[in-house]
Amino acid sequence: MNHATLRKLNVIFTMKVYSILLLLINLLQAQDRFSIHQLELEYYKAKATLQKNIEYDFVFQNTFSNQSLNKTVFGYHPYWMGASWVDYDFSLLSTIAYFGAEANASGGIDNWHGWPPNTLINAAHTAGVDVVLTVTLFNSNDISTLLSSENYRQNLITNLINSISSAGADGVNIDFEGLPSSQKENMVQFITDLKTAFNSVIPGSQVTLATPAVDWSDAWDYDELAINSDGLMIMAYDYHWSSAPTTGPVAPITGWGTYNVTWTVNDYLTWSGGLNDKLILGCPYYGYDWPAESGEAGANTIASGNAKTYSTAEDSAYSYGKLRDNDSHSPWYRYQDSGWHQCWFDDSLSLSLKYDLVNQFDLQGVGIWALGYDGDRTELWAALEEKFTSTINIGDEFIQPSSIYLYPAYPNPFNAITTITYAIKTHPRNNRNILSASSLRVYDLKGRLVETLIHENLEEGIHEIHWNASNYPAGIYFVSLSNGSEKVIQKITFIK
Repeated sequence: MNHATLRKLNVIFTMKVYSILLLLINLLQAQDRFSIHQLELEYYKAKATLQKNIEYDFVFQNTFSNQSLNKTVFGYHPYWMGASWVDYDFSLLSTIAYFGAEANASGGIDNWHGWPPNTLINAAHTAGVDVVLTVTLFNSNDISTLLSSENYRQNLITNLINSISSAGADGVNIDFEGLPSSQKENMVQFITDLKTAFNSVIPGSQVTLATPAVDWSDAWDYDELAINSDGLMIMAYDYHWSSAPTTGPVAPITGWGTYNVTWTVNDYLTWSGGLNDKLILGCPYYGYDWPAESGEAGANTIASGNAKTYSTAEDSAYSYGKLRDNDSHSPWYRYQDSGWHQCWFDDSLSLSLKYDLVNQFDLQGVGIWALGYDGDRTELWAALEEKFTSTINIGDEFIQPSSIYLYPAYPNPFNAITTITYAIKTHPRNNRNILSASSLRVYDLKGRLVETLIHENLEEGIHEIHWNASNYPAGIYFVSLSNGSEKVIQKITFIK
């Protein structure tokens, strides 16, 4: 063997060894990457704090919605959020996944965590929204035991069918994390059998899966799972996780090394055989606050980070000074409290960029972890509406009343000030205009009165008024023009 051939073989051997080592490193890292789903489930179980699903007559808030979704919006409602769902904008949701029931290795359910939430199911159905049950299993050994046994798989299928059908719900979302590569085929068989059973017992039901942003152990058969289910809810977050060695974006759309949201979407498109209509891009309504060695982006962490809901992080960002990373487009802030802290999260801008990715690749839609994490803020609802709804033209004659007219506000969307133009129809009477008792009011997304702009007798004709919204939070508002007998409503969007 000559020296050139020997050197070539050495290079090949070295590259193979390097590839194996890299795979082992990735696997070790993956073992430490507990998802936000698992971390929060364990946290709230330890606290044993369940906000009870209060049973009462639910009355929808008047959102004045005349929109229709053109993409799936799949939102997780964790059991610990209790009755916070009464504040959800159901018109911007297609499926609510109740999180969730804990399965065990033999196919039983160890904890239903308040399932079924009957009032939620009834309210969602009234609004045309599906409710599914998320079923979790986060132990690799238990997953292997379950999936390798046909009897155990069937036991879980039977338990789920019985519970979900008796609740009058609409399907199931499977969240198995730590799937061993040895169970790749069995997972496909389980989902295939599960979908067949649900189709038989609950026609029109849905079976979806929560799947990882990165398949570290080559355990997920994306194409077969996509073919045999109604959708893969890609957990495209936790790229920087709670125990990450450095600070950084939870869901970078670009940049920050090999793995980011764009990489994940392309990976799924490649390995799912182009089944883009089965892909749901999960997005975070949370972030992590890490203690760090410095205030520099990407600094080493000195302890695990605490999860922060969007509403908490956004409020803190304005207190400490909101920053934005150019590569990932993610917002973050830093502060000192016995050392440096950094909190990275997603806001309406960074989420909108991910929604653009959904539209660009014509994916099935988006997922949300988790509903209610925006508190009483409205800007995340506004982002969903902007990207995923088709709105009826409010200028159509069948919507506009005959005696009043509301022209499109300009600008819209607007920053601080918009001009509202409206008309009171002229009725000739003794060759003079009459006065008409009219009101012009602004409401928020939940139907609450924000401001009365006009409430007086108006001379008939065209009128104009400027509304300054600088003292109000960014989000969607509705302008309502009424003359007592007729009313017309227009949506406006305030951005900061």
